[in-house]
Amino acid sequence: MRSNIVTVGKWPEAIGREDAITSVVGEMLLLVLVVILVSIMLASAFNLLPGERETVIDISMNTSTDPDCIFFWHHGGDWIDKRDLSVYIMKSEWDGTTVTIPPEDLIIHAYNSTSGYYSDLSNVFDLGCRIEAELPSSIDLGKYDIRLRCSEKVIAAYDGVTLS
Repeated sequence: MRSNIVTVGKWPEAIGREDAITSVVGEMLLLVLVVILVSIMLASAFNLLPGERETVIDISMNTSTDPDCIFFWHHGGDWIDKRDLSVYIMKSEWDGTTVTIPPEDLIIHAYNSTSGYYSDLSNVFDLGCRIEAELPSSIDLGKYDIRLRCSEKVIAAYDGVTLS
């Protein structure tokens, strides 16, 4: 019988230890809950960030100034590195005639406000600049579809342009 009394005498001490363990477990559960909630909120915040920005540019084209060249003028928008530009020309009646003018064959002139002429050469196509693309000798007279491309993406398209 005495063994039962001794066990009952130790009971309050065991309750005190369980309270200490319960508070530690409670703190750990709260900490885990906060970490999970913060990670969910951060994941949601990253989904709100904007995606990749598209290149926006206002371009005009002219072929009547010089019959051997195509000219493109930059009227506004983003600047583009010359190495990313190319001109793609294809016959409108699609007889298989296609020509690509690579970046190294394009001449970009920057407008010089002092002289009032397009005299300065540039490596970027920016506001006020002009691209001069000399037509290859393989281009015959006729109607062509002309594309100014930036890294394989068309940024200006002109259909049915008469090249003479």
